[in-house]
This record gives sequence, C-alpha cells and structure tokens, in this order.
Amino acid sequence: MKAIEIKYGEARKRARLRWANSEHGKELSKKYMKEYRNRPYVKAKYHEYYVKNKQHWGEITKAKERKVKNWGGIRKENEDIKRLHEEWARENGYRDNELLNIKNTERFINDAKK
Repeated sequence: MKAIEIKYGEARKRARLRWANSEHGKELSKKYMKEYRNRPYVKAKYHEYYVKNKQHWGEITKAKERKVKNWGGIRKENEDIKRLHEEWARENGYRDNELLNIKNTERFINDAKK
C-alpha cells in the first residue's frame, strides 16, 4: 500500500486559514491590529502614506463620479523630478538642439573622411 504524502507547508497553511476564520482567531486578530495601529512608528508610517498620496485621492473621487472604469485617476508627473531632469538635460547638452546638430554634422563629415 502506498502512503499518502502530505506536505507540511500545505497542512500548516490550511491550519492557519482555519484558525484565522474561527471566531476566536478573528477576535484575537482584531485585538492585535487595534493595538498595532496605535504604535507610534505605525502611526507615522500611515501619516506619511496619507501625506504622500493625498493629492491623488481627489482625482480618484472625480474619476469615480465620471464612472471611469480605471478609477485610479490621471497621475501627475512630480514637478521636482521634472525640474531636476530638465536641469540635468541642459547641463549635459540635451536641450541645445542647435549645438547637437552642429556636433552631429561634424561627426558625419569626419567619419566620411576616414
């Protein structure tokens, strides 16, 4: 007769789910999460998330009112990133198209002479 092999991890997963869905497990989880949310570092983390994402919440509400399927809303480009990128591009010659064209023309001519 062949023995049935039950993997330990799968059995533990079923046991955890069974416990979590029991009345006792739900009550303990609820009590733990209530205590967890009152910890200072967790409050700070939630507040940071709130401040960071507050600007997009209005867009989500407006999109829901328009009944858009993708209600995540239009994401705005971060102004600091855009500004820093433009500064970097100007410093490295990516925004000066006249000089770029001159450099490319000189390069083509020099490569053709070789």
